Amino acid sequence: MGVRNPKSEISRYPAIAVSRDKRNLQSAMKKKHFTIPIFVPELACPNRCVFCNQHSISGCHQQPEPDEVREIILQHLKTIPEKDSHIEIGFFGGSFTGIEPELQALYLDVARSFMSSGRIHGIRLSTRPDYIDADALKLLKSYGVTTIELGAQSLDDEVLKLSGRGHTVRDVEKASALIREAGFKLGLQMMTGLPGDASEKAIETARRIIGLGACCTRIYPTLVIRGTELEKRWRNGDYQPQTLDEAVELTARLLEIFREAGVEVIRVGLHPSEDLLGGNDLLAGPFHPNFRELAETLIWKRKLQPLPELHPAGGSIRIPVPAGEMRYATGFASSNREMLETHFSRVEFYEEEVTFHEKPLIITDKRTPLPVKNALRNRGRLVLLRTENMVYKSISGHPDIFLCAGQEAVVMAPGIPEEIKNALSEYGIPLIRGIADPGKTYPASARYNAVITPEYIIHNLKITDPVIAETFNGRKQLHVNQGYTRCNLLALDNDRFITSDRGIEKVLLQEGNTVFYIDPAPVRLHGQKHGFFPGCCGILDREVFIAGSLKFHPQGEEISAFIQSSGYTVQKLYDGPLTDVGGIIFFTSSPGYGSQDL
Repeated sequence: MGVRNPKSEISRYPAIAVSRDKRNLQSAMKKKHFTIPIFVPELACPNRCVFCNQHSISGCHQQPEPDEVREIILQHLKTIPEKDSHIEIGFFGGSFTGIEPELQALYLDVARSFMSSGRIHGIRLSTRPDYIDADALKLLKSYGVTTIELGAQSLDDEVLKLSGRGHTVRDVEKASALIREAGFKLGLQMMTGLPGDASEKAIETARRIIGLGACCTRIYPTLVIRGTELEKRWRNGDYQPQTLDEAVELTARLLEIFREAGVEVIRVGLHPSEDLLGGNDLLAGPFHPNFRELAETLIWKRKLQPLPELHPAGGSIRIPVPAGEMRYATGFASSNREMLETHFSRVEFYEEEVTFHEKPLIITDKRTPLPVKNALRNRGRLVLLRTENMVYKSISGHPDIFLCAGQEAVVMAPGIPEEIKNALSEYGIPLIRGIADPGKTYPASARYNAVITPEYIIHNLKITDPVIAETFNGRKQLHVNQGYTRCNLLALDNDRFITSDRGIEKVLLQEGNTVFYIDPAPVRLHGQKHGFFPGCCGILDREVFIAGSLKFHPQGEEISAFIQSSGYTVQKLYDGPLTDVGGIIFFTSSPGYGSQDL
């Protein structure tokens, strides 16, 4: 929609790119999640982290008895609606696997009894990375534990050492791998503002958390608590905590990074216990009882700030807001609304209606092998692409030739079949029309074959349709000589890639990324000597779907190992030769968060 006078309505793009976490959307549209917290401090913890005074943080001064745990659960269940609720018991305190195994078993037995009766649906716990081994995981598995959160706090060894954590980054990596291999969901918690920390280190920690395959995280800005080593350093002038503004700004950036990667941020900011709020234990640091709201407000503020320049002063404006984000959009204490009201005579925020599709939309080549198509139909709504006389025959049905997908939107080539456009629109995916027609020959045929990640636009920039740069602005543009970039490049995360082109490999390595090169020769492509491995693949929910079996490639075992080491699982779509189908693109019905095929 364009500008209207005297009333304007904001379209989703480009005025506001609404970002939405798919997991949160699913929760909102289906079941509401509840966690019953049980705080179990390890009284004999041999480590004394500089920031830790667990009693003040949790309000717990001793380990609860199993009967107390049962009573806590029963009291919480009285307040939770039975219908449409997903309920978990959470054992918190940071060192659950460090307490005596016998006591662990007593607590878990209580939790398991509620799960066996169907009154709760999962058990989660938090512990230290160096308190994880095969025996510990075997015990947790036997009692039905579903999620293990590790207090990583930082993935920088200098920060860990200065903070007295007593473990290394390698400990976190090993524990994370063991947890995922044992079939648990992995959570990795982080802190900002620790001794030796900096914004760049915190952002790198977030990226490494994503790379380790975490499904969830918590972000805790560091506070100075009475009775800690950090108090001594602060009083001596050897430690300066973040200001509230600094912590909010950094956290807003971290929220966006995790959201882009599909990692759920369960909590932001320390839980305000009675001891913390009512006493004198909190001495300094960026504490705010509505810390997350401040960070989310800032994210929305940055989306809203361009609006006065795009719309005339004195008019009215209506702004669509995803479900559950209204208080963030209007801002803490209505700050965002007030900002806009200095320009507009009337500002209306309204909750947009979302039709949620249980299964993803999947787009691939019409000529994809039948077993692959059948497997994909079992995973979602399959729409097959075939164009006539737009490009040469071998790639005429390849979605990566006609669709350039990123988090904000999809840039589509002119002339794409209506069936494709209608399906994307039905799922709420923002569509932007490119200006250049794909040509029948290279390089014009590759105008839309760019790779978009949260960090980069990667393509032969000499041929890129200019709308792509406009749509995915704010990213670093990396020029490569290979125009068929997406055909040759699969982005697993911000810094981990698979490619079948040596030139692309060189550019990405120069940027400090991890790159795995795959020989393209064994890959089939109709009408050509060979295809490219990335063209066999699609990504959804940290699973790499492959049109064919890796056993047909000499590097098959290495490919599988690299994908798994990046925190993904491999899904073989049929037991046949690897076939380049122009990519398999998955979309969810989350507007602004649709494409999982980076």
